[in-house]
Amino acid sequence: MTENETVPSPAMRYVIIGNGMAGITAAQESRRVDPYGKITLIGDEGESYYYRASLSAWIAGDITDAMLPGRGERFYRDMHIKQVTGHVARVDPEAKMLEFEDGSSMAYDRLLIASGARANTVVIEGLETINVLRSWTDARAIKARLESCKRALILGGGVLGLELAGAFKRVGSAQIAIVEQSAFVGGSILDASSAAWLQARLRADGIALFLNDTVARVEGNTAHLAGGETWEFDLCVQAVGVMPIFPDVPGMEVGCGIRINEAAHTNLRDIYAAGDCTEIYNTDQGRWVATRNWRDCARQARVAARNMASSNPLSGVQSLTMQPVFNGSVLYDVAYVHTGNPHDDGGAARGDVYLWQRPGAYRKVRVVDGKLAGALLLQQVARPETGHSEVQLEAGHNKTGYSGVGAALALHCAIGADVARYGDAVARPDFPWNDVTGMDWDYVFY
Repeated sequence: MTENETVPSPAMRYVIIGNGMAGITAAQESRRVDPYGKITLIGDEGESYYYRASLSAWIAGDITDAMLPGRGERFYRDMHIKQVTGHVARVDPEAKMLEFEDGSSMAYDRLLIASGARANTVVIEGLETINVLRSWTDARAIKARLESCKRALILGGGVLGLELAGAFKRVGSAQIAIVEQSAFVGGSILDASSAAWLQARLRADGIALFLNDTVARVEGNTAHLAGGETWEFDLCVQAVGVMPIFPDVPGMEVGCGIRINEAAHTNLRDIYAAGDCTEIYNTDQGRWVATRNWRDCARQARVAARNMASSNPLSGVQSLTMQPVFNGSVLYDVAYVHTGNPHDDGGAARGDVYLWQRPGAYRKVRVVDGKLAGALLLQQVARPETGHSEVQLEAGHNKTGYSGVGAALALHCAIGADVARYGDAVARPDFPWNDVTGMDWDYVFY
């Protein structure tokens, strides 16, 4: 070796625990930032990354087995990402070593914990089998039971419970009931007014709703509710939220989840976290809040990956800036977009609320001090028997309550914009949000 030759540094060992949305995003971003690093992606389900949010659609038969996986084998091969199946029970941050449940171990240089969450369950007297929907394995078990299911009982009327009700209806379950302990369904997305609109649709379709109620006990296949009603069922599924899960890591700061800073870094050197297993401090609310949004999971993962690949990761070369909430999915047979803060939080800044409703669409826009604070968009998706939604698309314009992905993104990007002069026009589906933001978001998206 001559005096001027440089000895290449050993490749950095990036280890990612969890191969869901956050894990796969971090692996991909790590490879983009560091072409030479060794990337290991650990999952404990025995499946490569798949679209967890599409499990209800898979149960309904809307998508096939081939459509659920999010990446093919070629992706992992071309990206030089090593997949490992196993459950990490403990991390030794001093030795930089992972300890697996089976007694094996693995070393790392930089670690990302993206281990996700597990489904909550409720112990009910007499209920022998607890079904949940969190994994593809769970979905397979539910789908197999649906073949002979005539009466289904769903515990929990949140987003997942409503997704399941829609899936069961499309499969052909004759009778479906939802038991929700709150006063209305969709509590994390809806308020009382929008929930009433959706509940009318559910009841019109024959869905039984037991609100402000719980299952007190089960005798055979009969659920006895605390409110005195009974419901016979062939299949009972619990959809009562999730709880963060993560390995035991001595010295790591945790609350309900792993606490991370704006660099997606934990309080321990070279250990990062992202996704459903985390919580981050919200300065506006003055408290730690859980990560439950797929978009936030991906953002955290990208920031963590960039910082892991930095020569000085503690400097926080990339930062998580607080952004308005943006979320979208399906509640029963209704597509929704929830952005910013569309609902009155009971504080001093209540603002003005503008509504636009039709049988198949509901729009709510909230303006505080003349500025757009948030919006909720609901629109019935196409029904199989008709092939179209109840609110039609007019040529050249999205005249629906949902207004398309591009329009929803435009509305999201207008959060904080001065809209006082428009009055109640902001709630109309043909309101020109592209003009407010100065960008054609349909063009950007498509």
